[in-house]
Amino acid sequence: MLLSGSQIRRAIPRTLLQTSALPVGGTQCLPPFHHQYVSQTFHPVSIAPALQDLVTTGRLKQDDSQQFAAKLLNALQTAVTHEAQTPSPQAKSTSSAPSANQSSNSPLLQLPRGAYLWGTIGSGKTMLLDLFCSTFPRSDRQQLGLCRLHFHEFMLTIHSRLHSLQESVPRIKGQSHFGLPVYRYAPLNGHPVDLVAQSIARDTKVLCLDELHVTDVADALILGQLFSALLREGTVIVFTSNKPPLELYKNGLNRQYFLPFVKLVQKQLAVIEVSAASDYRLQDQDQALGEVLDMPGLRNTDAQRKEGQQGIMLVGPGSHDALDVMWAETAGSLQTEASLNVGFGRTLRVPRQLSQGQQASRSTSSHSSTPGPAAMLHFEQVCGQQGLAPGLDQGGALGPADMVALAAAYPLLFIQGIPVLQWSQRNEARRLVTLIDTLYDMRCRLECSAAGRPRQVHLWPENTKKKVQP
Repeated sequence: MLLSGSQIRRAIPRTLLQTSALPVGGTQCLPPFHHQYVSQTFHPVSIAPALQDLVTTGRLKQDDSQQFAAKLLNALQTAVTHEAQTPSPQAKSTSSAPSANQSSNSPLLQLPRGAYLWGTIGSGKTMLLDLFCSTFPRSDRQQLGLCRLHFHEFMLTIHSRLHSLQESVPRIKGQSHFGLPVYRYAPLNGHPVDLVAQSIARDTKVLCLDELHVTDVADALILGQLFSALLREGTVIVFTSNKPPLELYKNGLNRQYFLPFVKLVQKQLAVIEVSAASDYRLQDQDQALGEVLDMPGLRNTDAQRKEGQQGIMLVGPGSHDALDVMWAETAGSLQTEASLNVGFGRTLRVPRQLSQGQQASRSTSSHSSTPGPAAMLHFEQVCGQQGLAPGLDQGGALGPADMVALAAAYPLLFIQGIPVLQWSQRNEARRLVTLIDTLYDMRCRLECSAAGRPRQVHLWPENTKKKVQP
């Protein structure tokens, strides 16, 4: 039986990432980059043999591009493990950058500093990334500080740490030319982006980032300096993306400041196109979601949660009301309004949610197998132009940081009223793609109602070749 990417990844729980408040100081004021990559699945061999085993046993199809990418990742895996197990004498006696400590015969010096895997959606990029992480021996994962994150989640953490670093710097009182009191920040021992990169590199020798996609100018302006510093400090970086490097942030604001990142990727990483002929998401489209159930005629027992299922999609007339029934069975009279902190002073007010404590008291419900807290939102609140603005938040349309916050707070999310999206609603479609991608990567369960089945949600004119890119 062929396995979809979601089935292969299901055994790998989400990465845990925590940050803490920063004490005042210079370079040392940043705390360790706390993270832990945990996998219930461990392959006793490296990625290339593990991938071949999946092909031999019939769970994956043979694909030359995947095999080529696996060979490069296998070489990186071997070199990084060797480097960790045989530190140079200089590394034992100094705290200088890891890259400066590598001997002339270090295997890492003979290889690219990482990999950039790109290709169409469903080609197996994320599967390769997860297989790469899960084939590191458990002892090496801890020693290397192996970290695997969604790109949006990583950048949200970067901005948070930059903000905390700035807030930790003491203010110095002085006088203006006119004798008036003025306040300024004390100088840091380096550029803030470099300091954050150094703090990450101290604890993270292998950094894996899934779904690199740049739409935020704040991200675009710092990526070159951030990843240049990480590579300089000796961190091996593996990206996945749906676009080749030159297509990233295309036509974006101030793109000239983003181009150094593109050149960095092309020069220091192995850029590999993963062009699998099979889209594993569509091997069994309904199974990839969980269940797609057509209305009307849906029996109450049809929409029960099942083991390993990623979600339920109710389709057609009556699906809106049916999802209301499912929510009522989940939350009952215990639903409350909640305030969700996104960071940087931004707060979302969730109108209907079930907290962890409330969920425990619903143990006798037919939908009691909720994976923790849950929330009910309408499509327009999550993906619409006004976002959560109508009486809930003053911030307008939601962005990736908001969706990461929702996914982190609610392992089970109900989305009501997904329409058949027209070409004029392509911005809403992009937000929907970002939402689904975030929920998928963070192992959240989605239960939704829609006007059409998955292939019918995006209805573009036949004479246009434009596509909504995630």
